[in-house]
Amino acid sequence: MDAPRILVRDEQAGKRTWLPAAPDFGWRLLGFVGAVLFISGLLDLAIAAYPLHFGSPDWEFGTIGSLLNALPVPMLGLALLAGAAAARGWTMGLRIWSIVAIVAAIVILGVTLIWALNLPLAFRTVQEPLARLGLKKSVLKTVVQAVLYPVAFGWLGFVGLRHIRRSR
Repeated sequence: MDAPRILVRDEQAGKRTWLPAAPDFGWRLLGFVGAVLFISGLLDLAIAAYPLHFGSPDWEFGTIGSLLNALPVPMLGLALLAGAAAARGWTMGLRIWSIVAIVAAIVILGVTLIWALNLPLAFRTVQEPLARLGLKKSVLKTVVQAVLYPVAFGWLGFVGLRHIRRSR
């Protein structure tokens, strides 16, 4: 039974129209793209949050929902960075990205708590039926994101750290 091959194609007898497989180069490319996505995603999050107005219910409710909406890009970048580090055997990189993922999960849970504390005020303020429907949709989306993202980031972090421990 062959070992699993990642980013490697099977050779076709007699056809040499392809370059030789270069999985390390492929993972380097994916790591670079991951870094670009991670940095640009963090910039997007910072711009959405600036200037900070913790204590303002309007800012907390709207901005935290926007931050959760913007998480897929940095999350994909972080996953690519962690995957590239693992595939290339870079222990320190995998450790760093795993810890970043766990911290992200904790931060998401914290800001979600702040967001949730504003829910009663939001529902008291919005009375018009169509606007209330929009609010309910927004709340549903944010709740789903607030559950899925910490689970995904936490899983990414813990499996990365577990891989490091098992590989020693």
